Amino acid sequence: MLDIVFIKNVFILFRIKHYVKNLFVFAPLLFTSGYNNIDQVINSVKVFVLFSLLSSVVYIFNDINDIQLDKKHPIKIKKRPLASGKINISQAYSLIFLLLLPIIGFIIFDKKLLIISLIFVVLNILYSIFFKKIVILDIFVLSSNYVIRVLAGSIGINVYLSSWMFITVFTLALFLSSLKRKQEAYLYGSKSRGILKSYKLNLLSKITDFSGILSVVFYSLYVITIKQELVITIPLVLYGFFRYYHLSEQKNFTDSPIDEILKDKQSIFLVLIWIVLVLFVN
Repeated sequence: MLDIVFIKNVFILFRIKHYVKNLFVFAPLLFTSGYNNIDQVINSVKVFVLFSLLSSVVYIFNDINDIQLDKKHPIKIKKRPLASGKINISQAYSLIFLLLLPIIGFIIFDKKLLIISLIFVVLNILYSIFFKKIVILDIFVLSSNYVIRVLAGSIGINVYLSSWMFITVFTLALFLSSLKRKQEAYLYGSKSRGILKSYKLNLLSKITDFSGILSVVFYSLYVITIKQELVITIPLVLYGFFRYYHLSEQKNFTDSPIDEILKDKQSIFLVLIWIVLVLFVN
């Protein structure tokens, strides 16, 4: 008989709700009007599933590597299945093995997807072991994961990743990553993450502000120069950033940007309106 509690903890370990990050693989489909081609839509969905599985492998490996540190975190020791002891390390490795089986099926016959998948996994393993201990580089590596997702989406539908999309996604990801570090430093200090000893809140605030401004500027330049029909979406993007800044100033704002977006009705509504406009105006 299946243990419902264990399955629930497996889903938490997989970080199912963080699969929303993998929606970035659909960006090339959205901006090239590939959604009118059923084959390209199917290929994009396949890449989304692939990177969701890869993300879970990375999350589990990271939790195994950080288990002792997570036990010192006031929230993670309660919510992370490994840190709380609800799932043991042996079970975690078994789950990684099970996830690798469908992953191999996705990439074994596609050389480009195989390469980008290996880059994603290896980069994140190196991040867990080395890069997360290096100031600035840690948030740059975190941000590059979003670009890799977009690149994988481009590979999936066989289109070129534009330089505008690359830099816009990277600066947006840098904004989210630096804000995450800022909140961690503010809420928990260096107890939950050693690298936070080397960060100053003022520096993180500057990186957050600078990358946020750049992402809006790059998106606006892309729209103005390449996709003028999408100019109506620029005010939405601006509003979204201002809304997010407002949320980040609230006392109950956590260190998980994705969680904050998902629980804010205005943010979800803005994203949906933006997608509808891109679909119908593009």
